[in-house]
Amino acid sequence: MKLSKQKAKVLNSAIQNWEKEQLISDEQAEQLRHSYQVVGFDWKLLAVYSFWIAISCFIISIGILLADDYLMDLLAQIIDTPASILSAISAAIAVLFYRTGIRRRKKSPEKNISNEATFFFGILMTAVSVGFLSETTLLSTTHDAFFLLFLTSIYAVLGLRLSSVLIWLFALFGFGAWVLSQTSYLADPSGYFLGMNLPLRFVFVGLFITSLSLAASQREQYRHLKEPTLFVGLLYFLTALWLLSIFGNYEDLASWAKVRQIELLHWSLIAGTACLTTLYIGIKSDNTLCRSFGITFLLINLYTRYFEYFWESFHKTIFFAVLALTFWLIGSHAEKLWQIGNRPSR
Repeated sequence: MKLSKQKAKVLNSAIQNWEKEQLISDEQAEQLRHSYQVVGFDWKLLAVYSFWIAISCFIISIGILLADDYLMDLLAQIIDTPASILSAISAAIAVLFYRTGIRRRKKSPEKNISNEATFFFGILMTAVSVGFLSETTLLSTTHDAFFLLFLTSIYAVLGLRLSSVLIWLFALFGFGAWVLSQTSYLADPSGYFLGMNLPLRFVFVGLFITSLSLAASQREQYRHLKEPTLFVGLLYFLTALWLLSIFGNYEDLASWAKVRQIELLHWSLIAGTACLTTLYIGIKSDNTLCRSFGITFLLINLYTRYFEYFWESFHKTIFFAVLALTFWLIGSHAEKLWQIGNRPSR
């Protein structure tokens, strides 16, 4: 078994601890130490970065093409084809990429990174196909929210059927884009939808997607989608609460500018409580993702409150000293709990 230096260090520490507490013999400890090999360079991480850079460069090249008027005029002269036919051609190319990805996965299942990268081009051509579909004469007057929902549905079905994390992630982000477009279309003239501004709407979107991650964990066939679904759900949820702690439930910037920031303190408390709850759940259930999101957004909220309330009136030295003392107390209490949990049972 090949491990990175960090993982090998953790495993070696565990073996030493088991050997010290006489849970395993010296021969078993030595056998375990020889059962893994330390990898000096993380080639998997390089492969991930390389494929993402390749995809990013491809997207940039398409963007440059679209921004170049001369090339676009030349392309328009070459492709003088109705939007419906272009949509069908794009869909056929997307199917070809999906089939290629499936064949590659069957032939080389260990090459998960390049297989998912192949699916990306299918994802891209699917979006292009739906984009051309929206330009057809029959559907040109249809609102964009319909096409976003249609595209999201395609990604969701393909993500589940093909067991592709990448396609499923695009379905979740597409769902967020659809909620944004649809609720903005249905909002009243003041910009509110059911009395909620945009960040407040996405609080419920984040909660809904987070609940999907819990549902995915209950089904063996969808369990691999739990972590990416939880990632998107927490990203929507905690980002929306952070924005609410700054802007409150105000849609009009002119109205928000008249409000003192102290009047939005209740949103700050709600956001902080959500961060602490996420952090607690992460520690309690040993979930790295929840821990990371909880501590990251807790720090973001603390620094945001500092700039809101204390930047002008509170001395920077005192503020950071109080912040350091707070985290020192939290760390001391956590250390005591850790020591209690590691006491040998009688």
